[in-house]
Amino acid sequence: MGLGYSWLISSISSLPPPSSNGSPSPAHGLRERNKAEKWRRIVGSANRLFASQGFEATTTAAIAEEAGIGTGTLYLYVTSKEDLLVAVFRDEVGREWDAAFSQVDQAGPVLDQLLSVFGQVTAYHEREPALARIFFKELLFVSPAMRSGVTEFMRGFFAQLEGLLTRAQCNQLLEPEVPALTLAQNIYAQWYVLMQRRHTGTLSESGLLSSLQRGFAVSLWGMIPGISAGALMADSDHL
Repeated sequence: MGLGYSWLISSISSLPPPSSNGSPSPAHGLRERNKAEKWRRIVGSANRLFASQGFEATTTAAIAEEAGIGTGTLYLYVTSKEDLLVAVFRDEVGREWDAAFSQVDQAGPVLDQLLSVFGQVTAYHEREPALARIFFKELLFVSPAMRSGVTEFMRGFFAQLEGLLTRAQCNQLLEPEVPALTLAQNIYAQWYVLMQRRHTGTLSESGLLSSLQRGFAVSLWGMIPGISAGALMADSDHL
C-alpha cells in the first residue's frame, strides 16, 4: 500500500547529488537513515500519546518531547497535529490491512476470505480501542489539506480489496459479471458502520462479528457460483 514517510517530508531541502559512480554517498545514506529513525520516533510517540491522552488533549509539543526532538524539527516532517493523525493512521492501520491481505487463503471461499481480512483488522482495533475511537471519529473531519492523505490511503486499500474479489472471479469463486469495485465499496461500508457502532458502545464484540458474517453473506447473495443464497446464509451462521 506504499506507506512510506516520503509523502510527509517533501518540504525538506533537496538532497545532494549522488557520488560519481551513481551510488548515494555515505553521508547521503546516513542522513536518510537519521530521517527515517526520527520519523519512526515521531509516529510512535504520536501513536502512544493519542492512545493514552486522546487526540484533543495531545499537543505537538508533547509529541516532540516524547520523540526526543525539538518542536521546530517536528514541523520539518508534518504541518499539524492532524497531519500526524493521518500519518499514524496510514502507518498503523495500513500495516494491519497489508498483513491481512497477504495472509488470506486465495483458494478458499470468498466469504471466508473477506471475513479473514476484515476479521484481522477488527481484532487489531479491539486491541487498541482508544486509537480506534480516534480514527473513526477524527478522520471524518480532517481539513481538506489533510484529506488527500486519507484519500490516497483509501485508494490503495480499495485496490487491494478489488484485487481480492477479481482473483476470486478468476478462480471461479465469484460470478464474473459482478462489478468488483462496487462490491468492495459495499463490503467496506458495512464494516465501517459496524465499527462505528462498536466503538461508540452500541454494539458488543460478539454482535459485531455476527453482524459482519451475516452482512457479508447478504452482500454476496446470488454471486457465488453453485451456492444458493440459503446455503450461503447457513454457512455464515456456522462460521
